[in-house]
Formats: sequence, C-alpha cells, structure tokens
Amino acid sequence: INRGNNPVFMLDGDEITGALQNRIIATSNIAEPNSTHRISVICAEENRWDEIGGFKTGHCSYPGLRAMLTKSRQTRADIQKAIWREIQRKMTITKTRSATSSMHDIFENLAEEINRYIEDFQSLNHHTIGLIGTTGNRILGCDIFQNPKIYQKCEKKLVRSYALDAIEYLHKGNGQPNVEKFLTATLAALNKRKSRRKTQHITIKGDGLLGQAFVYQDNFVHVSAFPL
Repeated sequence: INRGNNPVFMLDGDEITGALQNRIIATSNIAEPNSTHRISVICAEENRWDEIGGFKTGHCSYPGLRAMLTKSRQTRADIQKAIWREIQRKMTITKTRSATSSMHDIFENLAEEINRYIEDFQSLNHHTIGLIGTTGNRILGCDIFQNPKIYQKCEKKLVRSYALDAIEYLHKGNGQPNVEKFLTATLAALNKRKSRRKTQHITIKGDGLLGQAFVYQDNFVHVSAFPL
C-alpha cells in the first residue's frame, strides 16, 4: 500500500524483513501513488513462522540468488525450494550460521568483511546509471537504471550484494572477464525486446546471459542481467 504522493520503486531481489518470515521481491516494480498493489515475493528464511513485527527494508539479494529468480521465469521448477537450497549452500560455503536459514543472517554475519568493499566507495561520477560486478575471471551480473537518480538510491545496497558473491569467488579463476562483451550482449538483447514495451516485465536473453527488464510509462526503468 503506497499512501504517499510519489511512485515507489522496488528492486528485484530486494529484501523485506519482519512479519512471519523475511521475503525478497521477485521482479522490479513501481507502486503508484495512493494505491494498493500485489507484488510477487519469495521466502528467504526457511525456518521461522513467529511474528516479529512489521515489515522493514533489508539487504538486496546477492547476484547468484537474483539470477535464480530471473531463470525461474523460464521454468516451472519449484523456485521456493531452490531458493532455500541456495541459501543453505551459501551458508555452508561462507561458514555462517542462522537458526532460521535466513539470507539476512548471512549478510549480518559477514558485515565486517562486506563493509571493506564499500569503504570510501563513491560513484565514478554523477552521470553513472549502472554497474557490472566482477571478481577474478567471473562476471557476477549487471544492473542498469533509467537515470542516475534511481541508480544512486540503489548503489550502496547493490555494491554490498555484489560483495557477498565476490567473497565466495574472489580466488577462483585467473584472467580478466570480458566486461565489454557482456555489456554489449545485454544491450543487444534489450534492443531486440523494445517492441514489447507495453509489457511491464520483459525477459531478455543474449549471448551467455539471461536477464529481466522493467518498463514503466514506455521507458526502461531497470535492467538486470546475469551470466548463464
């Protein structure tokens, strides 16, 4: 329910904590002013059904988890169970603990290490509209926004999310990832789907990548893409 006079942007993978379980938003959306909306969410905390108060904003899901949300649009597999398994895997690989198998707890347990990635972090310039995350020889994913204002609202949360995946893959693989090729493929895939702008949520598929685009008032507001 948006009781304000301005539209509210919601990022795919963004976490909502509280109530009976923490959840993550499945696709990017905009809630119109003074209106009520239904949004698709996925549980990101397997073992809690105790009420702990109202909802609050949390962390943004790490790229590996967001990639699963994107791929789920192409399959009928049980995405909920897959998300729970992935969170369990992430807990094991990062040697973190959570009584409720919560993604939120992984971020909290690794807060000190994640903070090292955002120390003194600033946008390259005020015209920045997106980022591509890499570690070692691996591309983690990319996020592109309609304008710098929206990007800057999401920047620190996104950097922290990419950092969580970077911690896992930091020492895996040598060489440099082909960032230019990935960006070119993302934009080419997006360009192919311009004719579908009347649809708010668009799946994009390109050379070695899968992503989603959110369209609002005939403009691409947010595009996310992840390697296959």
